[in-house]
Amino acid sequence: MKLFRQHINCVYKIIKQNKNIAIEKQGFTLIESLVALLIQMTIVLLIPLLIFSLGQLKTTVFEDRTYDIELMIKDISHTLHAEHVKAQIIRKKELEIRDSNTEINYKLRNQKIIKTVGHRGNITMCNHVVDVHFEKLTHDLILMKITYQEGTTTHEKEILL
Repeated sequence: MKLFRQHINCVYKIIKQNKNIAIEKQGFTLIESLVALLIQMTIVLLIPLLIFSLGQLKTTVFEDRTYDIELMIKDISHTLHAEHVKAQIIRKKELEIRDSNTEINYKLRNQKIIKTVGHRGNITMCNHVVDVHFEKLTHDLILMKITYQEGTTTHEKEILL
């Protein structure tokens, strides 16, 4: 019985591995956070000013007619100064160019400048035209006075062809 009464005076050591991983990175400092907040607030404050300034330029961006008018002028001057032009007849709000083969008309109809080739087809050259007037200056030069509407305003241009 001595075995049962025997007291063990030792304690077993239990080894337990800890798997805690410590990251050595630190967060942002207060100054870095304030600089980032300042940049964000500046961007947020500039957005309404940007929207307002783009709203002012809306008429020039969306209703700009200069490209259409330049293409029309290029087409008219190309047909006027071709080699085989026989006659240039100017009527009220109409320009007629007679070539050796065809007859090309530019006239104002229903607030549009329309090009017809050989009295067939209608090619719209420019829209929202209020008035057009052709005037012969010399043998080669023709002055075209065009009044067109751009948005709510009316513009008048004199073009030398």
